[in-house]
Amino acid sequence: MSKQVVEQVVEQVEVRPGVGMLALFPSMNYKAWYAIGEFVDNSLQSWRTNQEHLARVGGGVARLNIDIEIDRSGGRISVADNAAGIYAEDIGRAFTPAAPPADSSGLSQFGIGMKSAASWYAKHFVVTTTALGEGVRRVVAFDIPGIVEANSDHIAVVTTLARTEEHGTTLVLTDLNHPAPSGRTLGKIRDYLSSIYRRFIADERVEIVVAGRRLTYSPPALLVAPRWSTPEAAPNTWRKDISITLDSGRTITGWAGLFAKGDTAAAGFALLYRDKVVQGAGGAARDDDGYKPARVFGRGNSFESQRLVGELDVSQVDVTHTKDSLVWHDDEEEEFLEKLGQAIDAEPLPILKMARNHRTTERGRGIQTTVRGIVEQVVQAAVQPIPEAAGPSDQAEAIGAGPASPPVTESVILSDTEREVLGEHLTVSVIDSAADKNHWIRVLQEENGWTVTVNRAHTFTQSFAYLPGMDLEPVLRLAVAIALAQIKAERGGAREPRYMIAELNRILTGPLAKKATS
Repeated sequence: MSKQVVEQVVEQVEVRPGVGMLALFPSMNYKAWYAIGEFVDNSLQSWRTNQEHLARVGGGVARLNIDIEIDRSGGRISVADNAAGIYAEDIGRAFTPAAPPADSSGLSQFGIGMKSAASWYAKHFVVTTTALGEGVRRVVAFDIPGIVEANSDHIAVVTTLARTEEHGTTLVLTDLNHPAPSGRTLGKIRDYLSSIYRRFIADERVEIVVAGRRLTYSPPALLVAPRWSTPEAAPNTWRKDISITLDSGRTITGWAGLFAKGDTAAAGFALLYRDKVVQGAGGAARDDDGYKPARVFGRGNSFESQRLVGELDVSQVDVTHTKDSLVWHDDEEEEFLEKLGQAIDAEPLPILKMARNHRTTERGRGIQTTVRGIVEQVVQAAVQPIPEAAGPSDQAEAIGAGPASPPVTESVILSDTEREVLGEHLTVSVIDSAADKNHWIRVLQEENGWTVTVNRAHTFTQSFAYLPGMDLEPVLRLAVAIALAQIKAERGGAREPRYMIAELNRILTGPLAKKATS
């Protein structure tokens, strides 16, 4: 009976220059999902480069399985794939810090990702790889503190025999610098990786599993509705393709759209570099990492920040070596944002205007109708004669009062009614402006009369007259009466009567605007 002899060979592979960089990697500014993503990048790139060979041994289909296991109790993380493995000619480069691959057009671009991420996460890690068709298995063990202390320029590669049809790589991290993720952090890693690799896991041949759960990604449900200005017209799908050419000649393409239902946490753009999300992955992960520049999305809880979503291919822009943000040159990002806003809001599908003006449900449209009716009733009441005052009113002096009613910023107008009231041309508007919650009422003198604007999104109105189910009419009557009092006081020569409304708005930013809790 013959006995099989397993040959084992130990080679010393030079990893100079750059081994001193290993001492710097643990202090890098990684987040767990981006660090793990570096390992996934290597697997995906190996699969992409060798699909033809993998399909030949895979029954005609090149399938990729990436299995990420996390052992919190043992302080161990492993990443295993069935890609093509690391070939003999690439061994030295693969384990040398900052040695880019011969082909840097893919995800493995800088030759630093796996080494830096592994050194950030752990003091010790072992790479076991079998290259398709080579018939050998190679094992490389990294002891980062030992390598740094010895200032070694070589690492040992242990080679044993394997079947030629075997292929794949396994990375095992131990003696972790950061706790092995669990609970909410583990869920966040799954969400981020699903978002980051959305393009890849959309391919049914690719399977990424994190702690026993396969990653999936569902594209957003987009708004299908008529234009706000023509509610009876045929509905549009509020999505458009985007193509922007910068002055440098670089092009950014993708799409922008509106959520069917507002979702501030999920809104924002995902910026993809070579099919991987490098910025803005947090939107799909419901984190604050979404790409939501104020120049396009506005500030605060604007309607744009609740609904605008999209994907942009920024592969022609430079990326940081950690592949979690872009490197813009000079004022290029400002140029990009200006052109992006123009493209998104261009006719015939002005997405930003639709975000500001659309009302999602029948309930929302019903509120508009109800508000319109109430405004009509209030204005009708306001034009009725009122008793003459018994004598001149007491007028307190206002000191240092600035303009109380600056112009209304762009908002959703729920109703707008014009009437002659007490000898004044009066326009009464009810708006819905979440971005302007410091002003419940504004009174503005125009060339042809006065405009009274009441904000239904203000805390006071939300607390006491938020339709349906609450009565807006008495609150609106009070607002119009206050506005008329200011107008008449100004006509009567009172000194700075607008100060009263400024103070009213200021006071109503506090507890008086809120219902008492029982």
